[in-house]
Amino acid sequence: MFGSKLGNAIVLRPENQTTSRDAIFGDFKVFRYDDIRGRLPMADFFLDIWQQKGGEDRTITRADLSPMEMKKYLEHVVLLDVTREGAQDFGLLVRLIGGHVAGFYGEITGKDVREMENNKAIERIYCGCGEVLKSSEPTMTIAPAFSPDRHYLEASALYLPLFDEYGMVNKIMVAVHVSAPQKV
Repeated sequence: MFGSKLGNAIVLRPENQTTSRDAIFGDFKVFRYDDIRGRLPMADFFLDIWQQKGGEDRTITRADLSPMEMKKYLEHVVLLDVTREGAQDFGLLVRLIGGHVAGFYGEITGKDVREMENNKAIERIYCGCGEVLKSSEPTMTIAPAFSPDRHYLEASALYLPLFDEYGMVNKIMVAVHVSAPQKV
């Protein structure tokens, strides 16, 4: 068996993954803060950190996060800078991208998310981040996908707001998990 297990799923690794431009993504579901817990152990892990550091009070900043405390899932983390492009519009600049995520979606550090090759992924990321910017609360998206050889995949992303000194979301930490269900 390849990869490592997380819950009942097999975690994709560089040796067993399919790039996003070769995968076909289905429609995604959006889960609000109160409906996230219990869906994915990795999401619960990051929700716990976010809550402990003051996320609900809008006091958690990028400086409050230590890579060492996230070591278990660090390769799944993406850090986005939110850029304002007017009253309603925003951009998402990739500041950091973990190996698991870069291996699947491509290395896009220093680029806007809109420069990714997969339009469905761009739509999903902007939707999830848009929900975070509206509510200042965590949001999760889950999308089914099929690889070229028709293996079923599931892409989950937990979007966590990080705040500036005025309580405004200026960064979004994303925990991404792409998995293939375990064969029975």
